[in-house]
Amino acid sequence: MVLFLCTGCSKKKHIENISKGGFSLEKRNDSLYNLTIKTDSLIDIWELPYPVYQFHVGDIDNNGKKDALVGVIKKTRFDSVIRKRLFIFKNYKGYVRPLWLGSALGQPLVDFNFYNREEPIIRSVEREKRGAFLVAEYRWRRFGLEFVRYLGREMDSITAINMLAINKK
Repeated sequence: MVLFLCTGCSKKKHIENISKGGFSLEKRNDSLYNLTIKTDSLIDIWELPYPVYQFHVGDIDNNGKKDALVGVIKKTRFDSVIRKRLFIFKNYKGYVRPLWLGSALGQPLVDFNFYNREEPIIRSVEREKRGAFLVAEYRWRRFGLEFVRYLGREMDSITAINMLAINKK
């Protein structure tokens, strides 16, 4: 599912109940979602008590197992401002477990996509300090995301969001 997230824009698609790659995300109310893994003998649920704006499934750590990439809106222990965050969960023997609960990327996060190429990457749109936008790529490295490169900087939000969707595979 692709969500169009424009700064100051009220047009957003809703996440109700989405199943991808063994994970499903169910909206309970505006600020409560359940990330679930169902197997033949087990159902495991990880409660997300905050708004979700994005959901992707893919093998970010390249271990042959699907991971859930969930965009949430919340404050964290290291940043008291309510912002968009990226959380990554893994399937550990049928249980939902956190792989990475990111408090931030390089700049404040606007949106992201997952790309499965030779090396899996996350492409993000971030807001620069002066108000313009950038598009960056990150890859998984041992215990978190590592910056790879900028695809563009100092651009408007429409250009950045369009760049996020280019070459989606």
